[in-house]
Amino acid sequence: MLDKTPLPEYPFTQAALWERCLEMSPTAHRDAAELAKRGITQAQLAKFDADTAAFGEMDPDAVLVQEGKVVTEGKDAFQVALETAIQAVMDCVALKDDPRTASYKRFGVASVTSLGQAKLHLAATMVVKQGRKYLAEYAEKGLTAGLLDEVAKLDESFVDDMAARHEAVSTRAGATRARILFANQLYRQLVAIANAGQAAWRLTDAQKAHEYVIDPAGAGAGPTPPTPPKP
Repeated sequence: MLDKTPLPEYPFTQAALWERCLEMSPTAHRDAAELAKRGITQAQLAKFDADTAAFGEMDPDAVLVQEGKVVTEGKDAFQVALETAIQAVMDCVALKDDPRTASYKRFGVASVTSLGQAKLHLAATMVVKQGRKYLAEYAEKGLTAGLLDEVAKLDESFVDDMAARHEAVSTRAGATRARILFANQLYRQLVAIANAGQAAWRLTDAQKAHEYVIDPAGAGAGPTPPTPPKP
C-alpha cells in the first residue's frame, strides 16, 4: 500500500520550481568558484542540473488528472453497457413473473441502478447462471442464449476494465507521490545553492546576491531552509 501523499516543501507550483532551477543553473556555474568556498561542489552542481532535467521529463499533475478522467469515462461506458444488458434479460423475466414473486427474485436482481462495482458483477453472474438454468421457461418471452451470452461477455470486459482502472489509479497516485518527493529534494538543492550564493555576494554585490533569491517576484526575502520531514 502506498504511503500518504507527502506535503510539498516548495512554496510555489512545480512548474515555477522547475523554471527557477533552470534559471539558477547558469548563475551557479558562473559563480562555481565562489560557491565551492561555501560547500557547493562541482558534483553537486552536476547533480542539480541532472535532477532539474529529469524533473522536466516527468508527467505534470495536469496530465495525470486528464488520464484519470479518460479511465473514468471508459469505466462508465462499460458499466452502462452491462447494466443495459442485465436489464434486457430481466425485462424478459418480468413479462412472465411479477417482480414481487419468488420466481422473479430467484434471479437475484431487484434493480441494476446505483449498484456498486462488486454488486453489479454479482448481479451479472447470477442473471447468467439463473437465466441459463431457466431458459426454457422464458424463451417465449424473448429470453435467448444470445442475451445471456452478451451479459457474460460484457461482465468479463467490465471486470477486466475495473482491474485496469484500479491499477491506473494506483499508478497515478504513485506518480504524484514520486513527483512531490522528487520536487522536495530538488527544492532542497535549490535552497542550498541559493543560500551559498547570497552568502558569497551579500556584502559585496547586491545585484548578484539578488540573483540567488529563490522567488525574485515575491516579497524579496531570501531562501529559508525547508521544513524537515516529521519522523
